Amino acid sequence: PQGVYPLSRFESLRLSTKTVQLHIGPMAAPDPPSSKSPEPTNSNGGSTPPETSSAIVVLGAGEAGTAVLHTLNDAGLAGDVTLIEPSSYHYEQPKWVKVGTAGMKKEDTRSSKHATIPTPVTWIRERVAEIDPDVQTVTTDDDTTIGYDHLVVALGIETLWERIRDLRPNLGTHGICSVYGYSQAEKAWEMIRDFPGGRAIFTIPSTPHKGGSAPWLVLRRAASLWREHGVRDQTTLFLAVADPAHLKGDTFEELLRHRDDEDDLHVYTGYDLVNVRPEAHEAVFSVQKGASTSRNVLPYDLLHIVPPMRPPALLEQSGLAYRDGAMRGYLEVHPESLQHKRFSNVFGVGDALGIKGVKTGERAQEQACTVVQALEHRLSKHP
Repeated sequence: PQGVYPLSRFESLRLSTKTVQLHIGPMAAPDPPSSKSPEPTNSNGGSTPPETSSAIVVLGAGEAGTAVLHTLNDAGLAGDVTLIEPSSYHYEQPKWVKVGTAGMKKEDTRSSKHATIPTPVTWIRERVAEIDPDVQTVTTDDDTTIGYDHLVVALGIETLWERIRDLRPNLGTHGICSVYGYSQAEKAWEMIRDFPGGRAIFTIPSTPHKGGSAPWLVLRRAASLWREHGVRDQTTLFLAVADPAHLKGDTFEELLRHRDDEDDLHVYTGYDLVNVRPEAHEAVFSVQKGASTSRNVLPYDLLHIVPPMRPPALLEQSGLAYRDGAMRGYLEVHPESLQHKRFSNVFGVGDALGIKGVKTGERAQEQACTVVQALEHRLSKHP
């Protein structure tokens, strides 16, 4: 069918785990449904003017936010920083790929955030409820209001399991799995490990997704395991990619270059998963080909899903996000400086940025250095 390209020799690709950085945003729960509860330590009640203020407020201590905190600490600025982050745990999401494809214990991917946050930082363990860039305040869901001179947004992006009809209640059953979740990755391992062969479909959504080439790495490692178990020859692999623009980068291009040598690995472009039929083991896709849209149903024996994702809604409600276009809901920053386009004292790092390119931990580290350099310059001019 149109948009189907057999690929080849994908097993020989040199994929480094360093390119797969799945970093959690502080507003995103590790598993569907979202169940992370804040652990408030400040309960003074909201008021105007704010109860407290800080030279620098950082929202979120996932991969990107933590990188900013450590870079600020190295610059001797951590004592001027207030962090707002509800979770006491840090999740190493890159390792969820190993949980789901190699049987790594999920508990080994979780650690206390106390070990990752520099001591001089003031940590408010609450969830951000509102950002008002006009008056330079952040309000938590416990109605604590914090003023800021400079704001660093590192909220990450959330997984939207509910965007796919009938997925949430059936995830982890009926051959449906995903490594994009603390407990879900463990269930994915059980399904991938015990897979007897058949049709295995791996999806990539239309939205930007965290983890860079992680979807490819899951596919490659699963296929390698099935070869070890002697079921690879009985398995046909499918990759359903909603946005062909996601087929970018050296990893993807090498796969496409060798597509003529193997006829049992197929890429379906323009295929966006919109519905699952667990009892029938069917996946329903919205298919975009040029200006036309249709539906296609593919049977599966195993279905690995990368869910749709987007930044927390409060970012768009704050007026800091793009209001329309492909980046709607993502932080509106200059790609080079990572400074907000309308509020010069607001910066961003990590998955929530409205800039092109893959979303990886390595990139977040680079962004942290860029932002801290800018903050150092601004604070030296306005001590």
